[in-house]
Amino acid sequence: MQNDQTLVIRPHIEEYLSHSQSGFRPERSTSDVAWTHKWLAAKAKKEDVEIKITGIDMSAAFDTIDRQILLDIIERIVEEDELRIIRFLLSDTVINTRINGATKERPFVSNIGTPQGDSLSPVLFSVYLENALKEVRTILPRPTNELEKTLPTEIAYADDVDFVGLNFVDTEEVQNTLHKYNLLVNIDKTEFTTLSRAGTEYKNTKKVGTLIGDEEDVERRKRLSNAALTKLLNVWIKGDKIKRKTKLKLYRSLVKSILVYNCGTWALTKSEEEKLNAFHRKQLRKVLNIKYPVKITNSSLYNKSEEHPLSIYILENRTDSNGENCRRESEKLPKRPRRMTETRKALSQVKCPENLISLMPSFMASDAGRQQGTRLKLMALGRRALTQSQGQPRPSEVNNRKHNSVDETVQEHPRGNAGVQVGTKMWPSS
Repeated sequence: MQNDQTLVIRPHIEEYLSHSQSGFRPERSTSDVAWTHKWLAAKAKKEDVEIKITGIDMSAAFDTIDRQILLDIIERIVEEDELRIIRFLLSDTVINTRINGATKERPFVSNIGTPQGDSLSPVLFSVYLENALKEVRTILPRPTNELEKTLPTEIAYADDVDFVGLNFVDTEEVQNTLHKYNLLVNIDKTEFTTLSRAGTEYKNTKKVGTLIGDEEDVERRKRLSNAALTKLLNVWIKGDKIKRKTKLKLYRSLVKSILVYNCGTWALTKSEEEKLNAFHRKQLRKVLNIKYPVKITNSSLYNKSEEHPLSIYILENRTDSNGENCRRESEKLPKRPRRMTETRKALSQVKCPENLISLMPSFMASDAGRQQGTRLKLMALGRRALTQSQGQPRPSEVNNRKHNSVDETVQEHPRGNAGVQVGTKMWPSS
């Protein structure tokens, strides 16, 4: 249900969030953050200027949210029905403590933070942080020249925020502003990075798990993937006891994923790509347990492991990342999906129970009506409309909802597809 509610409120959230936030958003990832930092490094080298990056990180960000402030912000963004569900999510939350393996018998009520583990909490945190950053932007110095106007003012991924400019920002002012929203800046994790043509220290600076320098990042990825490969050494040497297909699945999910993390942001020379391909083939030989004196050609190795040269994989990821960046308009968010717009348009036509009942069959068969979140919302409206039209009291007015609400059952559609029956009405499910 929480996933469905996230789909419903997503268009409103996308309109509210700044383009600088890449966390917990569709078609966004850590690659956007890593690529932006590498672009800034290239910009500093090309223009021969020093670009200052002030990186801050919040301590226990999800656990310090002021719920009343959050609800006041959400109330200005979403509709009333959606606000009720969010209020329900944030109400009556309790916490159990465990000390030395023993759980405390009496849990205590929590009135701050968002419950972690559901799909709505990251979205709510992004909205909360965005409202705080709007106030932070008012105290930041304005761009002083044309070059600074071309630079992004901030880069954010969840609670990791980097402020960009030709000078470092006053972290004490930022900290005081965020403290109004009960957000605590972790001073120990605050980073000050200088990008320049002459300097090389920034290349070892890590942003969202990726080093700004390409060569440095590739070498680090090799070390990390080799460490993961060695941990599974017993799996690779067991021969016929484990199927080859299973070994390759383990390699792709546990080793290769580490090696190619954010590889779409790499700009490698031909010789560097060949070295990376050789490193990849060496790992594949270990996975398939091919040792000297057994010899195998590169093409046979790729066929046996159902793999391709790593340089091709990197090129595909780089092409995908560049395509997404080019399709995204400058300083704007991705356009809202059309079917969500159609959903809102159709829901706006629902003004009375009779209108809903007449509209529902055609809408449920449309592309917008096939979305699970929209279907659940319409089912709830349909049950309410049929209850009112039949002169029955609302479920909230009855002591026992289970026995008095209109039953919702799934029956076989005449054409062979599953259909959903609400009261006496029948609509196809897809």
